[in-house]
Amino acid sequence: MGATTSAAQSLHAGHGRQPSAARSLLLIDCGSAYTKMALVGLVENRYRLLASVAVPTTLAAPQADIMIGVRNAMSEIEQITGRVLLRAGQPILPEDEDGSGVDAAVLVSSAMGPLRLMTLGPGRESLAMLLQRALSGLFIQLETQQVPTDGALAEGDLHRLAAHLRAVQPHAALIIGAPVPTPNNVIAAAAQSAAQMIDMLQPAAMDVSYPRPPGIPVIFSGTPADAQTVTAMLQARTSVQSVDALSPSTLSPLTRAVSALYDGYALREAPGFAALRRIVATPPIATVTSLGGVARFLAHHFQMNVVAVDVGASSTELAGATAGGEYLPAVHPTAGVGAGGGQLARAVGTENILRWVTAPVDEDDLREYILTHLIRQRLLPATPLALEIQYAMAREAIRLAMHAPGTRVAGLHPMDIVLGTGGVLAHVAHPADAALIMLDGLQPRGITSLVLDSAQIAGMLGNLAMLSPDIAAELSSNDAVPLLLGSVIAAEGDAPEGQLALRIVLEFLDGRQQVAEIANGSLVRLPVAPGEHALLSLYPAPNVDIGLGPGQHARSSEPVEGGVLGLIVDARGRPLRLAADPEMRVEQLRTWRKALRGEDES
Repeated sequence: MGATTSAAQSLHAGHGRQPSAARSLLLIDCGSAYTKMALVGLVENRYRLLASVAVPTTLAAPQADIMIGVRNAMSEIEQITGRVLLRAGQPILPEDEDGSGVDAAVLVSSAMGPLRLMTLGPGRESLAMLLQRALSGLFIQLETQQVPTDGALAEGDLHRLAAHLRAVQPHAALIIGAPVPTPNNVIAAAAQSAAQMIDMLQPAAMDVSYPRPPGIPVIFSGTPADAQTVTAMLQARTSVQSVDALSPSTLSPLTRAVSALYDGYALREAPGFAALRRIVATPPIATVTSLGGVARFLAHHFQMNVVAVDVGASSTELAGATAGGEYLPAVHPTAGVGAGGGQLARAVGTENILRWVTAPVDEDDLREYILTHLIRQRLLPATPLALEIQYAMAREAIRLAMHAPGTRVAGLHPMDIVLGTGGVLAHVAHPADAALIMLDGLQPRGITSLVLDSAQIAGMLGNLAMLSPDIAAELSSNDAVPLLLGSVIAAEGDAPEGQLALRIVLEFLDGRQQVAEIANGSLVRLPVAPGEHALLSLYPAPNVDIGLGPGQHARSSEPVEGGVLGLIVDARGRPLRLAADPEMRVEQLRTWRKALRGEDES
């Protein structure tokens, strides 16, 4: 009972059963299209995943109440497990003596989209890089507002500002001051502009049972003297929180201040959120924030570099973490494969999405797909073409998030573990499709383990870790990453197409040996079965690099474990290049897909 007891005692009191008696938990992830839920309970004194479900999120008429979707998910878990979770339509907390209900619930969400943050102030442009570093990885959408030096706006400018604000409906304003005291009129102009914004904005439609305070909140980052000026000008209209001026060593105060607004201003706009908020034991956090906690835990636990990937309907989130404790998030809050498809296509171009599709398709077909999924956000791909388009969009969404301003995931090397989670990756038609999406999107180098969170609970564990690190650790080890797709050896170099890129010697633990010669430009599966282990000896061509330098040989110090796709060798080069000729490109894609799918390719 040692680990279990300490885990139970770490539970936060105030919601559900007292910490020392905790026996069960409910993990909830409300996305823009689907609400995922997992029931966790004790099995032989260890916390294990008992059931997980996904149901439509209910944010629009005729079911404009997020709690309807949550109760629907609870009803499905009741049917699967036989455990009673609802009484008279209400969640049972804490767990009854007869085993009904759960002791605590935690919530992560991206349902209402990102926190919309209007930025202004004299330091916004000069401190742009530091601002990007401070806010990278948060589920926010930055909007900018130009302000005259004297704070005065002409009548036409006022009309344009009002129209812009009504379109954006920012949740909060961020004033970035200079790192040194500025002339009083400069910072006063920024404060005056914020005051005009507050006056122009009308409260957005929201759950009236959970009203927002009057005026959008303001965060000011700058010197104490400038903070006094901003506070004096705005305190009659709204709340003002001042944090340290931005510098390389003072990023975290701004990060924490902006992150804290997500629950209070973005999520509470969800109809029915007040009822959902009352049943959870910790403040809800954005899905990407929770995913980052999982990546950091895995990186620390395995002492390896980790990248977690979640491609959603409306947003795309990557969370990188190094063995040394560095966190490297990458988020595109409005680009995904469903409602975020239009933003994705505008950002990357339709031609970059269509280059991954082998079927005859043009821009009109892609636009039709995007518009259909914008209108019917929970529509699942029903044809091979629709699947191909979704997978193509997922590749480009990953690439877009990787190279978003301020992110550093693209420079992480090696990516020792890549964890795929979320519905797009978990529900692929074949495990090879998930592997190809992650390989083509991330393009890792060296040796990488591809792992799929088929239960879709990894994104919830970061918030659970705030409630109980021990329980989150047990679930991460036992249930969150159950499907090893395979280890990948990625070679890069300038060897001519078709020539030998890499020679591999596999030494199995039963004494067998296998030698494989890999041609440049190819993608190959080697037969190392799930649970089977083999030592690797790698002999690249003189101009081919497997992560140690061109031509450098390597031998694994520990056996590599096989996955459902065996051992994958990716000798397609980095950066990955698709043929310019359409027919050759289609043949490339089909060859790569067949290589990973094997005889299942069609």
